[in-house]
Amino acid sequence: MKRERITISFLAEDADIIEHLQMIKTERTISSYIRHLIRQDMLGTPHINNLDKLAETIVNKLSNGTLQIPSIQEKPTEMSVSLEDKSLINQLF
Repeated sequence: MKRERITISFLAEDADIIEHLQMIKTERTISSYIRHLIRQDMLGTPHINNLDKLAETIVNKLSNGTLQIPSIQEKPTEMSVSLEDKSLINQLF
């Protein structure tokens, strides 16, 4: 497959974005990072870039009652997981 090259320019006020990309470069390529973000955008999947944000999302779901965890005594015969929850789980792995 032929590679397609695209140039992205940043403005002076984008210093925070540039700093973030420099940090990302220590873990993976910027191209890989951008492809991943675009795929998430295409799938309508929200991006959670750190564990604190993920923990905050889970706490919000628990406090809003949108995510329920059965007690040890309960043995559900069938567990229903929303597409949003499945997406969050898949992002962890």
